[in-house]
Amino acid sequence: MIKRIIRFYLTVLLGLLTSVYSYSGEDAETIKDASINYTQNIQFGVTKNEQTFSGRLIMKRGNKYRIQMEQQTIITDGKSVWSVNLMNKQVVIDKYHDDPKTFSPDKIMVNVPDNYNASILGKEKLKDRELLAIKLIPKNKKSNIRWMKVWVDEDDLLMKKIQVLEVSDNLSTYTIDELKINQGISDKEFLYEAPSGIEVIDLR
Repeated sequence: MIKRIIRFYLTVLLGLLTSVYSYSGEDAETIKDASINYTQNIQFGVTKNEQTFSGRLIMKRGNKYRIQMEQQTIITDGKSVWSVNLMNKQVVIDKYHDDPKTFSPDKIMVNVPDNYNASILGKEKLKDRELLAIKLIPKNKKSNIRWMKVWVDEDDLLMKKIQVLEVSDNLSTYTIDELKINQGISDKEFLYEAPSGIEVIDLR
C-alpha cells in the first residue's frame, strides 16, 4: 500500500513537471528541489463517494521526498522510508528500495521520462482565469492511470490544477495552491524522529 501511494504521487508529479518543462523551457538538470501545496478531491468510481483533503509534497535530488497528508506522512532520505500514521500513532521504518519500474525524484528531475502522449485541448476557465488545458495519456498500456489532464497558467507558466483518472475509475483532482522550484530545501526535511507516544516498528 505504501509503495502504491508513493508511486501514484510521483506519477502525478511527473505529469506536473512535464507540463512545466514543456512550456517554460526549463532544463530538467537545473531542478534541484521542488515543493507543492495542494488540495485533493477524490471521487471513488465504485461507491461514488467523495473525499477532500490538503497535502504537501516536497522532493530533492538524492531520492529524497516527503509526502505529507492530513493523517499520514511518508518520508525518505534515499536510505530509509518512514511511514507515519497519526491516527494509529505509529511509524513503520523500512529500507528504501529503488524500483527501476517506478519514478524516483532523481529520475524525474534529472531526465523527465517521455512516457506520455500529450495533446493540447485548448483554453478553459478556472475561477476567474483562462488556463491552457493539456491531456496526457500513458504510452504504457499496463499503467494504473487512464489519463491525466493538466491546466497551465500561461502568464507564470506553472500548473494550477491536475486531474487523474485511474483504471479503477477513481477520479482525483488536485488544485495546486503553491508550487516552488529550487528553494534550497534542507536535508532535515527528509528525516524523521518519532516523538513520545508514537509506536516505532523498524523493519530495516
